[in-house]
Amino acid sequence: MSKAILEAKEQVLWGCRTMCSRGYVLGTAGNISARVEGGDLFVITPTSFPYEDLCSADLVVADMKGNIVEGERRPSIEFAMHCSIMLKRPDARCIVHTHSRFATAASSIVGVNVIPVIDIETVIYIGGDIPIAPFASPGSEELAMNVANSMGTVAGILMEAHGTIGVGRTMKEAMIASDNIERTCEMFLAIKACGEIKPLPEDFLRTFKERSLKKRGLL
Repeated sequence: MSKAILEAKEQVLWGCRTMCSRGYVLGTAGNISARVEGGDLFVITPTSFPYEDLCSADLVVADMKGNIVEGERRPSIEFAMHCSIMLKRPDARCIVHTHSRFATAASSIVGVNVIPVIDIETVIYIGGDIPIAPFASPGSEELAMNVANSMGTVAGILMEAHGTIGVGRTMKEAMIASDNIERTCEMFLAIKACGEIKPLPEDFLRTFKERSLKKRGLL
């Protein structure tokens, strides 16, 4: 096993531990992946496997064409979704998919198709409004395409009635995106319960969206 694969596996295991410690998943929900440096491979969590029992040998290595190249377990049901994001966004070297409660609740409100910027951190870390990908069955090609087509240039999105996707050049960046999505959605629900969101000045949004793109290596 190459050093690059081992490093990608370490990132995935760190992401799994952190996702669980944040309370973003229950049971075996959610999934995490990381690209292998210097090639077209990526590491992904196995399907229906308890995170507390997960070790390096349980992780699956695959290529961008969907072929399993290493690992004895079946990959996550959202295997196609991770692959489609990486192909659409080469900067998305690490992907965290959570089922965090505030984000899932916000994505399930009738008539809400995007979570707007609420504070400065949403702009800096996410890059703007948070899109909500249309619903499709978990593990389906339709969901994979809905998510990939909704990503744009932001660092994270929601999936309708399903959860979140956070991406980054490192697992820490992807987790920060996931943290900010959950935080923004919690504030969104609180504000919508008692009033309306105050829009931030347009000149500020333009400036800091550009800074976010530069910070995330997209400009």
